[in-house]
Amino acid sequence: MHQKKIFPVLLGIGMILLGICPASSAQASAIEINPPRLDITTFFSGQQMSLKSSIPSDRDMVIEIKGPEEKSVFNMKGRVGPFWMNRVKLELGKAPFLYLLLMPEGKQWPATLSSFGVGIEELEKTLVIEPENVSLDVVFPKFVQLKRSEHLYQELEGAVRYSPSTEGRKNFHAEFRFPSSTHPGEYRIMTRVLHGGKVEESALQNFTVEEVGFIKTVREFAYERGLFYGILCVLIALFFGTVIGLFFRGGGAH
Repeated sequence: MHQKKIFPVLLGIGMILLGICPASSAQASAIEINPPRLDITTFFSGQQMSLKSSIPSDRDMVIEIKGPEEKSVFNMKGRVGPFWMNRVKLELGKAPFLYLLLMPEGKQWPATLSSFGVGIEELEKTLVIEPENVSLDVVFPKFVQLKRSEHLYQELEGAVRYSPSTEGRKNFHAEFRFPSSTHPGEYRIMTRVLHGGKVEESALQNFTVEEVGFIKTVREFAYERGLFYGILCVLIALFFGTVIGLFFRGGGAH
């Protein structure tokens, strides 16, 4: 009898210690990603994406999308006498191929988020440059300018939109676009719930971008059988060059 009475008490204490209780109102629901994965096909021209969930009505949602890391190579020009020439070959490592920051409207979000290490300018702290004697402070702004021109680095205010609050919560909907130059790999989607100028909750989800179909076959063939791939490309170029030459020569005879 005593054991039967003690068991429910111990179970209740265990649930409290383990945190098995109704979710706190500050917690955000799992993010719904649509589409759940991205396939790059032969005629891929970019893809519109959407993120949905709900948060407490007095909180804000900020979303950071990164990845994958890559090594970028650049030629740094310099003046030699009257001429401008490539003087130094630079390599930037640990730079995300894509960086998107999705924010609501109405607040000075970039200034607020920089204190949490969030934002394009904060990426400079994680980059590695070679040769080391070149100042990253000089190179980084030009690197960001290039990425922005390719729509790969963006800070988008107003990309997160809210619906009217119901029972103390509100739904949010965020949209962004993967550009046509998107690389395959694992992308990281970091969501942050903000309240009172502080990050109250954060969650990380991975998102897969993968090549499929003919374009995947070509890439695998190029990497796994590089010699045959090179020979095949040369043969195809010679074939089409010959056909085009015969066509124009035949056309000129009339």
